Amino acid sequence: MKKIYKFFTSIIYAMAFAMLIPGTVKAAPGAGSGTVFSLKTSEYSESAVSTQQVNLNGISFIVDTYHDRILYKDSENLGYNLFSWKVMADDFNKPHSISSDGSIYLVTDTDNNRVATYTRLPSGEFIELQSFENVGIRPHYCVYDAPTASFYVWSSYTGEMYIYKRTSGTYMVTLSAVKSIPALYGLYTRSFTIDGDNILLCSQGAGGIVVVNKRTFGFVGAYPVPDMLGGVVQVVHVGSHYYLTTSSDRFGNMNMAATYRSSSLAGFMSLATCEDVTTALGGASGLQIPYYITECGGLYYVRLIGQASGYRDKGCVFTEDALGNILILSTWP
Repeated sequence: MKKIYKFFTSIIYAMAFAMLIPGTVKAAPGAGSGTVFSLKTSEYSESAVSTQQVNLNGISFIVDTYHDRILYKDSENLGYNLFSWKVMADDFNKPHSISSDGSIYLVTDTDNNRVATYTRLPSGEFIELQSFENVGIRPHYCVYDAPTASFYVWSSYTGEMYIYKRTSGTYMVTLSAVKSIPALYGLYTRSFTIDGDNILLCSQGAGGIVVVNKRTFGFVGAYPVPDMLGGVVQVVHVGSHYYLTTSSDRFGNMNMAATYRSSSLAGFMSLATCEDVTTALGGASGLQIPYYITECGGLYYVRLIGQASGYRDKGCVFTEDALGNILILSTWP
């Protein structure tokens, strides 16, 4: 009886999508649990270990990891605290990242080893479409890759990349491939960045940056970092530099959290060939932990996690000019 009920429930929600969501994209039967998250605002003024801040489809999002939720705001005025932000969903267990292809949003529900997809109803609420269980161990990071029309999701302990595609004309996402990097199995690896034909992976367990080919996942190169940069989180290519965020040194001392940049990946192999830009990006050494740097519309969003008592998280949006100068567009709050 329960199976029959679930089947008819999925059909009802699929029909609702077809009627409520404008455009040519329609939901397929069975597409999702149909959980609608009622509109509500944040009950906390600040986030707790927020790993990511992004702007997707004109909406600002904060992944508020230790509050087990994702927040959003439609207005460009972000305010001075989170009380004016709305809750997209709050049934996660330490979510870490969110991405979008313009129609759906994919979230890594990290400590549930799960990935879920959502869309927004015309009435403003977000609705869960699908839930994928057993996505490796602690899937940390996700990216939508437009050239391949795919969502890439990284399992942080199994060295696996889960690749999902949306079926044309529907909101239905399917797992199209699982690519393995055996050398990273069991080694804590928080993130990746698609950089042209390559994928750059920041592996604290491996002690640096590992590069593989985007198509074959074959090994391209490895760049071990000094102990001081050992808690690598993410590396991204911005203008004429690569930017590397670290949450600690190799031994877990979070007072060493920082952001460095270099003109090449090899530059991070020595402190003499990279530059500390923590303060330039609005951070405070020893007080804040820079986490994910996410590219959105040609701009770069970084979340700075406050670790001292009373020192709140904040976000920074930046880019580089043609001369390699850092341009801070905003820091919030």
